[in-house]
Amino acid sequence: MEKVIINVDWVPDNYGAAPANESIACVATGKTIEEVEKNIVDALRFHLEGMREDGEAIPAEFQGEWEPKFHLTTRAQLKYSENFITRKALARETGIAEQQLSHYANGQRHPKPAMQQRISAGILAISRKLAFIF
Repeated sequence: MEKVIINVDWVPDNYGAAPANESIACVATGKTIEEVEKNIVDALRFHLEGMREDGEAIPAEFQGEWEPKFHLTTRAQLKYSENFITRKALARETGIAEQQLSHYANGQRHPKPAMQQRISAGILAISRKLAFIF
């Protein structure tokens, strides 16, 4: 089964998703991560069906069985994690100023890859600490 990377970002008031392979012009939105994941898979299936009916070339990863692999941008990770942890807790864990995290979450600034890794690692570290309680 082919893994298809789907990028998920936070856009004003919604999550937005699209395949990393830009030769498939298909997007979806949703108020929650779960909703956008379902919506993009449904939209892709519908779009691919239409491409097949029209005789259009289908990218290799979509020709057989495929499975979505979701990749959240830093902005989407920050927005989603706000449901469970505070920015203050994330700032304490990562050493990144709370105001800087706010800039990333609101799209006012874009973190460099090293900063993205620190944020992702911080979210993961907090989740592991919380899981340890149980």
